[in-house]
Amino acid sequence: MVQFEVILEALGQIGPVQILICVLWSYFNLIAGFNSLATVFIAYTPDVRCNVPPLDNSTVYPNLTEVDILNFTTPYDSASDEYNGCYRYNYDLNTCDGTLSCVNQSASTVKCDNGYHYDRSIFTETVVTEFNLICGDKYLNTVATSMYYVGFLIGSIVFGNFADAFGRKLCSLLTCVGFLGCMFGLAFSRSVALYIVLRTAIAAFSYGTTIGTFVYIMEIVGMKWRTFFGMFYQTFFALGYMIMGGIAYNWRDWHEITFVSTLLSLPFLLIALIIPESPRWLFIKKKDKQGIKVSKLLARINKVELTDEIWERAKEAEKQISTDTSNATSVKYSSLDLFKTKATALVTLNVMFNWLVNSLVYYGVSLNAGALAGDLFVNNTLNGVMEIASYIICIIFMDRIGRRILLCASLLVAGLGLLASVIVNVYADDNESLITLGVVFSFIGKVGISGSFAIIYNFTSELFPTVLRSNAVGVGSFAARIGGIVAPYIISLQDYVSWLPNTIFGVFGIAAGVLSLFLPETNGVPMMETPEEAEEFYKNWKKHKQASELDLSGYENSTCEEMSTKI
Repeated sequence: MVQFEVILEALGQIGPVQILICVLWSYFNLIAGFNSLATVFIAYTPDVRCNVPPLDNSTVYPNLTEVDILNFTTPYDSASDEYNGCYRYNYDLNTCDGTLSCVNQSASTVKCDNGYHYDRSIFTETVVTEFNLICGDKYLNTVATSMYYVGFLIGSIVFGNFADAFGRKLCSLLTCVGFLGCMFGLAFSRSVALYIVLRTAIAAFSYGTTIGTFVYIMEIVGMKWRTFFGMFYQTFFALGYMIMGGIAYNWRDWHEITFVSTLLSLPFLLIALIIPESPRWLFIKKKDKQGIKVSKLLARINKVELTDEIWERAKEAEKQISTDTSNATSVKYSSLDLFKTKATALVTLNVMFNWLVNSLVYYGVSLNAGALAGDLFVNNTLNGVMEIASYIICIIFMDRIGRRILLCASLLVAGLGLLASVIVNVYADDNESLITLGVVFSFIGKVGISGSFAIIYNFTSELFPTVLRSNAVGVGSFAARIGGIVAPYIISLQDYVSWLPNTIFGVFGIAAGVLSLFLPETNGVPMMETPEEAEEFYKNWKKHKQASELDLSGYENSTCEEMSTKI
C-alpha cells in the first residue's frame, strides 16, 4: 500500500488540479442550497381568509377594500393580534345584494365553507395554496418540511457506508442521478403525497452526494488548506439559497421555481462523470494501480513529476506504520466501530450532539426567515450574506485559534444572539427601533450558527481516521437530521408562544458550545489513517498539538503515532 500523504506532499498541498476539483465538487453545494431552504419560498404561507361571495366580488361591491372584507367577514383573534382566516361570521351570504345589511359581526363563526382566498401579491402559487395546507391541514406543511430531514437521515445512514465501501466518486455519481430525477418529478407533481415523497427522496440522495464530495475535498488537499476549502465548500450552500431567492423573485409559481432550479443543477452530472476517484481512498483500499494512475494524472496537471524515489518513499512510509494499520485496510468498517473503544465513543457522542444542535438551530433560524420583520427576499439575502461572513471569519481564525475554541465561540454567539432577540422582541411591541434590534440579534445568531455548522464539517473529517471518516460524517449527519426533523415542529410552537422557539434554540446552542471544549484539537495534525491512531490521538492530543507547534523537520508526513514517539 502507498502512503498518500507522501504523494500529496510531492503534488503540492494545493495546486491547479486541487483547486479545480474543489471548485467543481463545490458546485453540488450550490444545488444543496437550492433544495434545503426551498420551502422558505415554495411552501410560503400567505395571508388567507374565507371566500365570501358576493362580498369579495368587485362587481357587486366595487368600493370594498380587502381590509373592509376582512373586517366584515372574519373574526379577529386578540391573542395573536390577527384575523383568523380559517373562519368567517356565520351569516347568510346569499342575502348580500350590494348593500351591507346582510353583515352581522355578532354572529357565531363557522369554518370556511366556500374555499379560501389567498393573498397572491408575493407568490401566485405555492405548495400551501395549491394543496390548501392551512387550518386543519396546516400540520401537513410542517410534516412535509420535517420529512425532508428524514430524507437526510436516510441518506446519512445509507451513503456514509456506501462512500467508504465503493468510493467517493461512485457515491456522488449515483446519488446525483437520483436527486436530479426526483427534482424533475417534483416540478410536475400535483399531489401533496407525491410532493412529500419526492422531497424526502431528494434529501436522501443529496446527502449521499454531500458525503462523497466533501470527504473527497478533505482528502485531496494538504493539511494547511483543509480549513480554507472546507469553508469554500460551505460558501456555495449560502450562495445556493441566495440564488434560490433570485429564482423565486423572478418566477412566482412553485412549479416554475423548482423546474428552473433543476435546470441549474444539471451541470453537476457532467462534473460527477469526469472527476476521477479519490486517490487516497484507492490506496487505502489497496487499489494501487488505479491510485497510481490517478496520482500521475493529478501530477501532470500540476506540472510536477512523481519520481521513482517518491514512490519508494511513499511505500516505505507505509511500512513504518504499525502492522495494525496494514490490517485495517483489509477490514470492513461500519459505524459501529465508532463506539467500540471508550475514547472514540466519547468523541463520537460529543460530535453527534454538536451536529444535532447545529442542525436544529441552523434550520430553525433559516426556515423561519419569513417570520422576521421586513421583506422575505431581502431577509433571505441578508441571511446568505451573514452566512458567508461567518465563513470568512472561520477562514481567518480557524487555523489561528483552533477548531474547538472557534466552535465553542460560534455556538455561544448563536445561543446568546437568539436569546437576546427573544428578550428584545418581548418588549418591542410596536417600537420600530426595538423590532429592528431584534432582527439584528437574529442575524448575529445566524452568523454564529452558520460558522459552527461549517466548522463541525471540517472538524469531523479531521477527528476520525480515513477508514472511518465517511462513517463518522454519516453518523454526525444522522444526529443532525434528528435536529432538522424536530426544527419545523419547534418553529410551529410560535403559533402558541411566540418567544419559545428561539429560546429553545438559544439554550441548546449554549449547551453544545460548552461541551465542544471537551473535543480534542486537530489544528496542525496530519489526517489519521486507522482507528488505532485515532484512539491514541484522543488520549494524548495535547502532546500531538505540542508536536505540531514545534514545526520540526519531517513532521509534515508523520502519522500521529510517529509524532507521539518523537515527543
